[in-house]
Amino acid sequence: MTDYNPYQPDQQYPAPAEPVYPPSAPQYAVQPYVTQPYPAYGPQPMYGAAYQPLITSGMAVAGMVVGIIALVTFWIPFVDLLLGFLAIGLSWGGMVQSDRPGHTGKGMAIAGLVCGIIAVIPALIVMLFFFGLFAAAGTACGIAC
Repeated sequence: MTDYNPYQPDQQYPAPAEPVYPPSAPQYAVQPYVTQPYPAYGPQPMYGAAYQPLITSGMAVAGMVVGIIALVTFWIPFVDLLLGFLAIGLSWGGMVQSDRPGHTGKGMAIAGLVCGIIAVIPALIVMLFFFGLFAAAGTACGIAC
């Protein structure tokens, strides 16, 4: 018989040869691969699943914002005094709240407290000047003014 030529369609494929095993090689049974979970460990949690995210104190943020507004509006007599004391109170509450576990924002609370205290000082000076100006104008002019 001649060799197989794939370019001639009338030829047939040759029969595959039987594998020859040496008679001295023992035949072993193949066991299936079975995965079993480790009973001591159990399912592992995802990375970072045990940690809760930190919560920023809302009072600390509000105290800082109100303190900055109080610094900008120091020339308005009654409004600035009210905003300054409100900033001090909110920032104090924010400092207490940020000391609890899981909360953050102590730096913002301190900034709001400092801004509130700094805003109250010129507010008192402007308010005393405001009342002194009206008191001086009232005494010099009397009721007719």
